[in-house]
Amino acid sequence: MAEPTTVAPGAPRVTQPDAFFRAAADQAPQVMWIVNAKGAVTYLNQAWYTLVGGAPPKWYGHEWGDVVEPQDLLQMRERWKTASTKGTIFEGTRRVKAIDGKWHTLSYKATPVFGKGKLLCWVGMDADITEMMATAAALRFANQELEAFSYTVSHDLRTPLVTMQGFASMLGKHVSHTGDAKVSHYVERISEAVVHMGRLVDGLLALSHVTRRKLQHEDVDLSKLTEAAFEMLQRTQPARAATLHLQPGLHVNADGRLMASLLENLLGNAWKFTSGNAHTDITVGLAAETPKERVFFVKDNGPGFEMAHASQLFSAFQRLHTASEFPGLGIGLATVSRVALRHGGRTWAESEPGKGACFYFALPVI
Repeated sequence: MAEPTTVAPGAPRVTQPDAFFRAAADQAPQVMWIVNAKGAVTYLNQAWYTLVGGAPPKWYGHEWGDVVEPQDLLQMRERWKTASTKGTIFEGTRRVKAIDGKWHTLSYKATPVFGKGKLLCWVGMDADITEMMATAAALRFANQELEAFSYTVSHDLRTPLVTMQGFASMLGKHVSHTGDAKVSHYVERISEAVVHMGRLVDGLLALSHVTRRKLQHEDVDLSKLTEAAFEMLQRTQPARAATLHLQPGLHVNADGRLMASLLENLLGNAWKFTSGNAHTDITVGLAAETPKERVFFVKDNGPGFEMAHASQLFSAFQRLHTASEFPGLGIGLATVSRVALRHGGRTWAESEPGKGACFYFALPVI
């Protein structure tokens, strides 16, 4: 070990390797520190003093706790005791009062250092996540407000829609005996518009339900849910020639009801877009699996689409075909995307015109 270098009065003795480390650490934008085996701070880099003020050796020992929120300080000490016993990393978040009097949220992590079989110290680092936390909180609030707005609007629209539908029906009966085709056409168009608006409201409520529902994770048999969804579709058109190619034993840890909704919408989408075929072929299986996620797919032999428009598919009320070609509101795939996102997953699609479409959803391994 090199001879100690000159240090300020009251500061710990610093060896040459330590000096190199401290010189480098002082250039770091994050707070860095060293805690000895007894839990006392022996070093804080310049970022700490920029945040809370003072100069070395202020805040050494246990003095640093004076600027940490008391509950967070208590939690830190409990975690340090556990880590000290086991010789493991300890980490968490703590709120620190800055020199301007504001509280900053820091995410800390410390690694134990051993020498000759003994725990010597911990070397730790803090990242200031104050702005990130504020942004996340603002985003959560905005999402909650948007969900509440969507839910309220959807419910509030039902009453006037029912009223409009009722009066349109009465008006239709009232003018039917006149034989005025133009008036009858106008009434018919009003009724169609009201029905369409009612379906849009139902779509908004469906999306709102996906977002608001509290997740209940369980082992979900995707193969069984797929069979049930396909059988339901066949019951609606028993004469239709259709085959389901299903990989058995597809399982995932997720919310069962939301997974059922996801598969019903994906199979319903495939069923709709293969309605013009002499024979419908739908394939469902596992496309890939890693330690982090499982990727499932639903493939059909429908008309397909240009990949240039793929980004529109999973947005609410976005459609690549007209209602006269294929009926629908553009809610199904938006629901699929919301369900996957609620689980921390993702969705995408691959297709070529005339060669069908394949829709993927990836879910994290839990």
